[in-house]
Amino acid sequence: MMELSKSTGEADLSLGMGVRVAASIILGATCLIGIPGNSIVIWVILSKMKRRPSTVLLILNLAIADLVVLLTLPPWIYSINNGWTFGEPSCKVVAYLIYCNLYGSVFFITLMSVDRFMAVIYPFASQRWRTERSVCKVLPVVWALAFLFAVPVILLVKVQTIDGKPTCKDDKSDLKAQQITSLAMETFIGFVIPLTVLAVCYAHVIRRVSQMTYKSKNRTEMLIASIVIAFVICWLPYHVFNVFKFASLMVNSDSGAFRVLENVSEVGSYITGALAFFSSAINPLLYAFAAKSFRNGFRSPVMVKIFEQMAQSTKDEYAMERFKTTKMGSIQDL
Repeated sequence: MMELSKSTGEADLSLGMGVRVAASIILGATCLIGIPGNSIVIWVILSKMKRRPSTVLLILNLAIADLVVLLTLPPWIYSINNGWTFGEPSCKVVAYLIYCNLYGSVFFITLMSVDRFMAVIYPFASQRWRTERSVCKVLPVVWALAFLFAVPVILLVKVQTIDGKPTCKDDKSDLKAQQITSLAMETFIGFVIPLTVLAVCYAHVIRRVSQMTYKSKNRTEMLIASIVIAFVICWLPYHVFNVFKFASLMVNSDSGAFRVLENVSEVGSYITGALAFFSSAINPLLYAFAAKSFRNGFRSPVMVKIFEQMAQSTKDEYAMERFKTTKMGSIQDL
């Protein structure tokens, strides 16, 4: 379970007012940056682009997932200082929405890397399925998987009273096995497996792109690589502390090791949870920087140009491969 909910429980009471204020500021800034940014990305793609290649469709769904996550943050920010006063049903619904869209965000970033891998390494073969119609068939499957993997959180979270405050957090009383299962899914399906796919795809893409010379390759590949790097930076610390939490669940709850591991995971997850949420706000900033001028980056014509260059880069990759194939065939004919 994302440890932001713990900020309304034991952790925030023990860490003091300063940490609560800092967390509120970080999460508030995340909302102020991410909600308008992702909204603009969605608006530009839907209203300004007649043709949406596969990469742009994935960016659209990534922005939708990130926007929904960020829209759930205001009640968490309020609860950091005032407790969860919205009732248990809303606690479960909001936690479920967060997990659905966080899984979706991870899956779409992974698919973007696979999409670039196919475009660069297998440009001929990928032309058959890297179309708007084909990607639209894949998207419902991805969302269905995200909804499915988020189900365990409904069973785990509940409103509990801690030090006189209602708190929306994991129920540790009788659900240890479910916690272990949920944590393993979150770590492996939500990070380890996607990170492995990202590493393999981009190892091949970087090697292949270094051999190419066409003009549009740099911005497209660097933009998507930046999204992947931001994903790793934002999520790696959180999952490192997830390992401590997993270890605390595996040892005897009466031992000194359990108390040490639990304290480390509580404090670490509290800090890194805010960074993980920032991952949902950072991608629009990357699109803006890709426009060379941050001041002009959120203007719709510039955003459209960035996304159209992604489509053009795919055409260039296909043309380059076709040229090489034709040239090799001519040489063999001689």
